[in-house]
Amino acid sequence: MLVLSRETGQGVRSADGSVVGHLRDLTARLGADHPVVARLAVGSRRRITHLVPWSAVASFERSEVQLRDIGPWERFVIGHGEDPLEEDELLLVRDVLDTQIVDLAGHRLSRVSDVLMTRLPDGRLEVAAVEVGSGAVVRRLGLRRLGERLPLRAVDWRDLHLTSARGHDIHLATTTAAVHQLDAHGLAELLTRLDVTSAAEVVQAVGPRRAAGAVARADPAVGRRIMLALEPADAASVIDELPADAHQQYRTAVSARSPLRRRRFRRLRGWRRHGLPTARAAHHRPDPEDGRGRDR
Repeated sequence: MLVLSRETGQGVRSADGSVVGHLRDLTARLGADHPVVARLAVGSRRRITHLVPWSAVASFERSEVQLRDIGPWERFVIGHGEDPLEEDELLLVRDVLDTQIVDLAGHRLSRVSDVLMTRLPDGRLEVAAVEVGSGAVVRRLGLRRLGERLPLRAVDWRDLHLTSARGHDIHLATTTAAVHQLDAHGLAELLTRLDVTSAAEVVQAVGPRRAAGAVARADPAVGRRIMLALEPADAASVIDELPADAHQQYRTAVSARSPLRRRRFRRLRGWRRHGLPTARAAHHRPDPEDGRGRDR
């Protein structure tokens, strides 16, 4: 298993042996359960200056990265302030390391302390999981022996939702991402843990019917704040899919809002104040998808 924080920082050498920079980051293109590394971000200590495709790598070791003969180095240069990533591509250090994730299988909000990768038979690197325990933090502080004695806490890559700006956007846009596979109860738990703006974006991405199933299972205080964060037309579409009792409750809340009340909240915090949706609560709340919702 390769650890991202250990693999970045080493020198990158061209085919003639000269050092062309240091490995600052790695990119991955989302869409698979375990994406492979697509490009190397090479640069100085201050910024990334080049993005090099993995096909240019001759060897990738912790001591250094050796490139093949890839022609003019200038072909891979990026301008200052430019973000030349593909629509489904992110940087593992910038967009994943030390950011928060929602563990969709363990139903908790965690912070990424490191990214774990495996080496495939053809030499490529595959993103397997993220480490969320304190052991990785201790290792990164230079206390390697102590860190290795602490238990490993990892979340499989396919079971997480990134809350970093780019990671969140890519997950919503990728139809194979875990957020699009959640049932109503799992989606309610995700909405409860996200900040209200991100939760509203999830509601828009999954569509009114699936969103209504999740909102019906969430605590009403959480649901109201999401509805107030949506545009009126989007909120109305979700409310129309709710069961009769919830439909009237949310319709009243949305119709009574004013410009002052319709403000953006930093974080829902509903799971701390009201608790997460329980299986028992989900059992007693009708699902608009099972035919027992409001008659239309």
